[in-house]
Amino acid sequence: MGVLSEQEKQKNEAAFALGIYLIDPKDRNDVLSRLGIPTISDYPSAEREATHIEHHAFYDYLAIYTPASRRRELPASFVECFRTEEHLILLADNRVIDRIEPLFSTAEARQKDPLWGLFRLFDHLMEEKRPDLEAIEDEIEGLEELAANKRPPDQSQVIIRLRKELLSLKRYFESLDDILDSLDLNDAYSLSDHDRRVFLAHKNKMNRMASDVRDLREYLTQVREAFQNQLDISLNETMRVFTVITAVFLPLTLIVGWYGMNLRMPELASPVTYPIIIGVSLVFLFVSLVYSKYKGWL
Repeated sequence: MGVLSEQEKQKNEAAFALGIYLIDPKDRNDVLSRLGIPTISDYPSAEREATHIEHHAFYDYLAIYTPASRRRELPASFVECFRTEEHLILLADNRVIDRIEPLFSTAEARQKDPLWGLFRLFDHLMEEKRPDLEAIEDEIEGLEELAANKRPPDQSQVIIRLRKELLSLKRYFESLDDILDSLDLNDAYSLSDHDRRVFLAHKNKMNRMASDVRDLREYLTQVREAFQNQLDISLNETMRVFTVITAVFLPLTLIVGWYGMNLRMPELASPVTYPIIIGVSLVFLFVSLVYSKYKGWL
């Protein structure tokens, strides 16, 4: 996309303070050395799915892994940052650079400071995940409405997927918060009062978004419990129906057992005994079912 060649033309200008570079790994050390960043054979290299910060004598190294967004069809991305007192160098692939380059191309002169550039990058990383949080919240609200139904459909797979998404976002925001903490505690460059206020504002924003993720996790847990409660209620209703049916037919079972005994009963000699027993059984069955329906047991 020509980012490197455009910045190359400016590398000798004194006003040049912030650079975004798209380079091949084999050219990385050469570019870093031309920008005054010490390069050593074992210079930092992060795992592709890790986020961390390293403080060195002349620069800070940041590796930021952003999880994929299934909702907006954004794959996972990885950005490496080298921050010195004069430069902020971002190393990423074309797709990531295309998204973050506009953050700096329109920046005011004051915002082309390395620290301000880092602030803008963190702003982008946080705001990029806000639509995901809003979409997850909407989906959980939909699940809550389903859980209010008497016999809701099984949503266990949806809940498991949402829990995994929220866990990924929780780790993501916590790792970014750890980076801000590390910069705050180990910053080798003095911050003005204004920069300090901006830094604290970003810290507070990061904490709020991490808190939002925790709240959504708690919300999802409550919805999952609501589904479990509905399942328990449904099971209790089933058991109640079986209990009522058992209670209704228990006297009939007693009559069967009574007349099934091998004993000589005087009423058996009467021709009306059999119809009477049938009638009594039917009346008892009808009365029991009507009474159970009236009480709401069925």
